[in-house]
Amino acid sequence: MSKISEFYAKVSEDAALKQEIAAITGDKVFDELSDEQIRRVSELAKSRGYAFTLEEAKSFFVPDDGELSLDALDAVAGGKKEKRKVDCSGSYSGVITRR
Repeated sequence: MSKISEFYAKVSEDAALKQEIAAITGDKVFDELSDEQIRRVSELAKSRGYAFTLEEAKSFFVPDDGELSLDALDAVAGGKKEKRKVDCSGSYSGVITRR
């Protein structure tokens, strides 16, 4: 598992960390974040032992083909079949379907 998928899993379990991420990202989903916001999230992750680059973060959530990476799918897969949209805070709301 990559450092970013480990961090995402940690964020999904840690309410305080979710709040720190939300303070950086607001209500935006990942593909709406600026490079500066992603860099700040990356710095927060690094301070918690999860080092990854801006490029790794971008390719984790939105690879070149526009589909979620396998690591991103593994990080968000919960066995439910409803559609989901992933944002950096670990919340869900509408567009990703698990096949």
